[in-house]
Amino acid sequence: MRGVGVRWAALLGTAFVLQVAFLGDLRIFGVHPDLMLLVAVAAGLIGGPSRGATVGFVVGLLVDLLLPGRLGTSALAYSLVGFGIGVAGESLMRSARWILVGLVMAGSAAGVVLYAGLAHLLGAGSLGDPRLLQIVVIVAVFNGLVCLPVLYLAQWAEDAGPATSYR
Repeated sequence: MRGVGVRWAALLGTAFVLQVAFLGDLRIFGVHPDLMLLVAVAAGLIGGPSRGATVGFVVGLLVDLLLPGRLGTSALAYSLVGFGIGVAGESLMRSARWILVGLVMAGSAAGVVLYAGLAHLLGAGSLGDPRLLQIVVIVAVFNGLVCLPVLYLAQWAEDAGPATSYR
């Protein structure tokens, strides 16, 4: 179990550095991609609901350190998304890559909307943002396009055998 924790820590640290160093400055129609949300979704798909919730909470806290606003909003949203996508992933047959890509896109869209809803409840007014649909679409499409390498890395971190392979 110790090796799994070290591999997940390496994956989370690498994803955080990539998010801060590169993706934070990358803008697609004014929206930056969210690799940390993708890692939470990948953890849920590969490791199940418990791993998805745990990894989602940790990456959400890392994101909260970067964002202005209430500490814990991203942690709660990403944890719920990681758990939910883990439950959905366990109940679906995952023999095709397009199913995984669809789950990643749906989980990413849900994560953005959930974050906006939680921020709105805490007074940030994110649901009233006229660009919310644009943000949802860009994050979901970007995460769908780059999800296969991240899923592979999550499988490595989880030390999952061929029974949970997505290929």
